[in-house]
Amino acid sequence: MIMFEALKKLGLFEKTDNVVKFGRGFYNRSYIVEASDGRYLLEAVDGKAVNRPEKAMANYRLIEKHLEKWGQAVSFMAEKLTDEEKNDVIVIEGTYWRGFKMPEGAGLFKKIINNRMIYEIGKAIGRFHRSLKDFPLEELYCPIPECSNIEKELDLLQKTVFKITDENFILYNDAKFVLDRKEDLKLLDHFIENDELPLRVVHNNLRLNNFIFDVNSYRVIAVSCYDAASRGTLLHDLGEALRQLTSTTREDESNLSLVRINIAFFKEFLRGYFSETRDFLTQKEADYIIDAVRLKALESGLRYLNDYFAGNKIYNIFYKEQNIDRARNQFRLVEDIETHYEGMRNTVSFLYNQANAK
Repeated sequence: MIMFEALKKLGLFEKTDNVVKFGRGFYNRSYIVEASDGRYLLEAVDGKAVNRPEKAMANYRLIEKHLEKWGQAVSFMAEKLTDEEKNDVIVIEGTYWRGFKMPEGAGLFKKIINNRMIYEIGKAIGRFHRSLKDFPLEELYCPIPECSNIEKELDLLQKTVFKITDENFILYNDAKFVLDRKEDLKLLDHFIENDELPLRVVHNNLRLNNFIFDVNSYRVIAVSCYDAASRGTLLHDLGEALRQLTSTTREDESNLSLVRINIAFFKEFLRGYFSETRDFLTQKEADYIIDAVRLKALESGLRYLNDYFAGNKIYNIFYKEQNIDRARNQFRLVEDIETHYEGMRNTVSFLYNQANAK
């Protein structure tokens, strides 16, 4: 078993009492190891999900080294585990593992608990972006070049639509939902290509299992897993984090009447984020945060839909229709944002101006 081998190589096997899994994203998985001498965090990065995994690991080290300059002002895990040869990353069957000794009182969560927690997440992402604003972008390798290839995804969907049969015609409306908005999906790329948004370091994997918390105060001790980091607009990170972390349901909830943005969480996230970024986040970046959330939800739905049509080859599924449920869930988020678009934009503007007035 791969887990056993990882524990052995990192010197944890003999003292491990229990291992708890916390989420599985497209790029990585996180585990808490409960051992006789404390608790440890293990991160497993899927080498198949990135192009040239060794470059992704190099990215991680570059960003980690840069963050270390900030000391306690930023969030990162410092006490790394190594194997007998002092390697801090071990490779097992195409999976890249790293481990850390967790501080006292640290832990992970499987869902957002309260307003304080989402505020602290927003604040931690803001610190991450602020601390990397002067990072030399030319040194950063793009480990997932196809990650933002919207044109390719749209082309794939358009070709699929012409092959829809009577058997799966029910999915035509889902495809049409995306294609009716296909020009919108190109908006952020258009801004970047025309130098209307600054290029910055983006994390690209801000899932809940990549935040390590003080379990008592909900303060974020570390933001982990920078392997997917690349050059881009901060709106990619903000849109992705907000669509995931402020949704009222899990991504595969099929009762769409339950799916919407939790506006209280949305506000608290931005209060935390703007408190850390008010000195460098531009007005245009703030103006398009709502668009970024809507477009990231739309893009996610598109990818889930394409994966379903392709035979569920990319995203792990536990039942046949799960990617359809995921796609429709994201499309419902898009509808919720479109319905409340002006009000949400006004909320962002108010919070941004409030932070800048301090």
